[in-house]
Amino acid sequence: MNIKLANTLFDDGVFSAMYKAGFITAKVFIYREIYLWIEAQRKTRGLNKRQAVLEAEVKFMKDERTIWRALNSFDSGQ
Repeated sequence: MNIKLANTLFDDGVFSAMYKAGFITAKVFIYREIYLWIEAQRKTRGLNKRQAVLEAEVKFMKDERTIWRALNSFDSGQ
């Protein structure tokens, strides 16, 4: 899924409604948060993707594979 589309669905409350109805799990929200945090770190601190993933492991208390899975869930849309 494209991150721009995901952000639109989040802002419009579609994800929340789908979650409340039981169609999606909370994983969508967690993955989006991880993706946005990593992108912010790369832009503001100039980290490469690998370093940002390693820091995200600690921040979100998730294993490295989960962090990569979150990143791969959203493409850049470019």
